[in-house]
Amino acid sequence: MLAGAFIAAIQQGRTPSGPLRRKCGVPPAQVPRCTYRVQLSRDFPFAAVTAQADYLAALGVSHVYTSPILQAASGSSHGYDVVDPTRISSELGGETGFRDMVAALRARGISVLIDIVPNHMATSGRASPWWWDILKRGRMSPYAGYFDIDWEPAIWTVKGKVLLGVLEDRYGRELESGKLTLERQGSEAVVRYHDDVFPVAPETLDGADVETVAGDIDALDALLQRQHYRLAYWRTAQEELNYRRFFTIDTLVGLRVELDRVLEDSHRLVFGLVAEGSVSGLRVDHVDGLRDPEAYLEKLRAVAPDAYVVIEKVLERGEELPGVFPVQGTTGYDFIGHVDALFVESQNEEAMTALYHAYTGEPLRYPDVVRTSKHENIATELSPDFERLASLLVDICERYRQHRDRTRRELKEAIREIAAALTVYRTYVRAGEVSDADRARVVAAVEEATRRRPDVDAELLAFIGRLALMEHEGPREAEFAARFQQFTPAVMAKGVEDTAFYRYQRLVSLNEVGSDPGVFGRPVEEFHAYCARIASTWPATMLTLSTHDTKRSGDVRARLHLLSEMPAEWDAAVRRWAEHNDPYRSQGYPDRSLEYLMYQTLVGAWPIDATRLTRCLIKSAREANVHTSWTNPVPAYEDAVAHFVDAVMADAELMGDFQNFMGRMQIVALGRITSLSQTALLLTCPGVPDVYQGTELWDLSLVDPDNRRPVDFELRRRLLAEAGALPAAGVMARSDEGVPKLWLIARLLERRRDMPELFQSAEYAPLAASGAKARHVVAFARGRRLGVVVPRLLAGLGAGWVDTTVELPDGRWEDVLGGATVEGGRVELTSLLSAFPVAVLARTGD
Repeated sequence: MLAGAFIAAIQQGRTPSGPLRRKCGVPPAQVPRCTYRVQLSRDFPFAAVTAQADYLAALGVSHVYTSPILQAASGSSHGYDVVDPTRISSELGGETGFRDMVAALRARGISVLIDIVPNHMATSGRASPWWWDILKRGRMSPYAGYFDIDWEPAIWTVKGKVLLGVLEDRYGRELESGKLTLERQGSEAVVRYHDDVFPVAPETLDGADVETVAGDIDALDALLQRQHYRLAYWRTAQEELNYRRFFTIDTLVGLRVELDRVLEDSHRLVFGLVAEGSVSGLRVDHVDGLRDPEAYLEKLRAVAPDAYVVIEKVLERGEELPGVFPVQGTTGYDFIGHVDALFVESQNEEAMTALYHAYTGEPLRYPDVVRTSKHENIATELSPDFERLASLLVDICERYRQHRDRTRRELKEAIREIAAALTVYRTYVRAGEVSDADRARVVAAVEEATRRRPDVDAELLAFIGRLALMEHEGPREAEFAARFQQFTPAVMAKGVEDTAFYRYQRLVSLNEVGSDPGVFGRPVEEFHAYCARIASTWPATMLTLSTHDTKRSGDVRARLHLLSEMPAEWDAAVRRWAEHNDPYRSQGYPDRSLEYLMYQTLVGAWPIDATRLTRCLIKSAREANVHTSWTNPVPAYEDAVAHFVDAVMADAELMGDFQNFMGRMQIVALGRITSLSQTALLLTCPGVPDVYQGTELWDLSLVDPDNRRPVDFELRRRLLAEAGALPAAGVMARSDEGVPKLWLIARLLERRRDMPELFQSAEYAPLAASGAKARHVVAFARGRRLGVVVPRLLAGLGAGWVDTTVELPDGRWEDVLGGATVEGGRVELTSLLSAFPVAVLARTGD
């Protein structure tokens, strides 16, 4: 029924266009009140969500927001490695389990929003039928054009083949050692390598007997050379792969959803679930990896005009989501960055920076760390895509006499310099369509590359800039522009999120997607400007504090923000601990940067055991790629880290000193209040709040897989039932159990349900605070009926609010948390925040 639906919709003019795009789709009544993200897996399938339907309804969420539900690789812990988009995952419970979950949630007034993965699919043997068919039939497969494969690469040995970097050693060694074997499985002959199997094209056997070929190494070698794939050493593949991957993961191959047939075949099941009403919203993963995100989203919207659609998109500081995208907004990384910045004391930047550089010996400023990290990843991890771009540019330069005698080396240097200089994940240039913002960003990148590399011909850099802006016509030129725009998101993600964030440790609560570790706090006015802009332009965008991708939970970051307010005390503590722990170091390991990260992690995640801490630190060290890495792990270094952590954690004197610091500086107590402030903002700022699984209580999770640990829902169910009747004072008395956060969420979601108009106003205005502690408060009004007041910079608040007041609009206001009523005008914060640390006020009598 859905065949060609999106094509028909476009032809009939049903795709929103121009300024109407932003307003398209979901009526206000269908916009989620609050989503609750769950991470599905074999250990937490659809049935587990079904079992929590009553709890989620009692909490007050309107939508369960799931990780991908389609058939993923066996044992997948996340679902982003889809192998068959035509089936609902059998490991999660299949179609029956999914429909039971939907029915149970629907009976309680809860809808379903699912995560979809249009950019790539997984290569997983027979489990991935499209990929298996390509390996078996090559370019004759009906799926040969479904994946982003370069069938005519520069390397002649791979022409017409797919290079598979699956071997642990060189091909000849693995073949001669007997690790590559030929066997028959049913009616098919397959090549086996450990647990992996690969199909043998029937015509390549030439009637030979399988057993005979299997027993003759030369015959087996000859047979393998006739296949539609080439098995290769994995390190070779790091440079010579001829298909686009998801970043650097060889087993995730790029999907060409820009082709209508591919989009329809890969999305048919999802489109059907939306059409029948089982799914009411979509979260689009990694939209920046697509060849033409705008075109994809237009087609998606044509098929699902009423669906709530948000995209995973990282917005850098000063960057805005393109207004032409027919979506409700992003998944909320930008909100994380703006909220986190409120709780960092920017006045102490110099002191915190001095400590970091002096202690770790790190000589580079953050922008230089980013540039270095990008360059390293381009030359190594991203080499296949980089070489493909270079080959395109070589061909293009042959057409332009000014550039005909350029060497491949100088072309690569120029591409790399511009890609590294781009300050956003990507541009969205289309033929004949270049926004002013994109033009300015490309021009700035070319100028920065020219400044950084005077040895690279400025005329060449300018030429590449014009190609990136599609100012030169031709199929090769268009291909270069499109692939450059798919390349830079990987450069940013690998260079910044996955490398620089793990190298630059000044204050790691800022090392988060959506934040900028080089910006040490932001003015409150910038936060207000952001919220006002969201209220008027993207009022249904998603907001979040923790996700499956965050490096640290919102509660961990809330604690770490406090360190920015106590540089002298933190400096003294770190130096004291480092001196005490010096005997535990082995041959200088761990390095000072990782040790500094360890102390911050202890503060943020305490109490934490040695196993969790070691796992987190080794992952961080591998991502940093300085002393060890994922591709070249160094056992001596990693063993030294594990030994160091074990010794530190077993040292009673050291741990006593650490806990004394935590208590003296009130890190736990003040961190909890900071968390309540952040949570109140999440639930009252313009947008749709998302609660990540388990974070309705204090959650001190670190980077995945730590943040995907099982959630104790029975505990949450019990505490929610007990908290319902508690007054604010009673709630605060149970802080150690996490009840204040749970109570705050449930109370505000109840108000969002009963009085939705309070939270839907497009009007947003800061509320003025005055007095000695005015800089420690964030206050705003939504329209004239909702007021929000939360504290910030808690360590510096000292004895309290003294004579500080906030100016409320005229009228009578009820604090929906503490229960008190106040009159508009100047309100003393001492009284307003006496019952509960934050205040959310509803104007009464209207």
